[in-house]
Amino acid sequence: MTPKQTRFVQEYLIDLNATQAAIRAGYSAKNADVDGPRLLGNAGVKAAIETAQAAYAKNVGITVEYVLGRLKVESERMDDGASHSARVSALAHLGKHLGMFVDRVEQRTLIYDVSSEPLTDEEWEAQGKT
Repeated sequence: MTPKQTRFVQEYLIDLNATQAAIRAGYSAKNADVDGPRLLGNAGVKAAIETAQAAYAKNVGITVEYVLGRLKVESERMDDGASHSARVSALAHLGKHLGMFVDRVEQRTLIYDVSSEPLTDEEWEAQGKT
């Protein structure tokens, strides 16, 4: 990795914002919105970020088991400090981790056949396009 890429990794770990990390690392602010994501796709940069994040997690004792355990505890809390929204949020995070909820994007494409005659008002209404 280049020194600039190393600096990008250090800056990215601060706030996980690739664009701002690129700017702080010395890349052009004009192109940072392209350079930041591009750097995240670089194999060396990606490996350095993953290594650093694993080291941070180990240093503070954060493991998958710890996080899941704390989420489970929060999802079951019923004492005075507990809230319904906290329980629902904890359950949602647990469900996402387990792959129970998948975000889907629906895309619809309207295709016009310009080779045929335009529809009359009656034909248009008959197709339910009013």
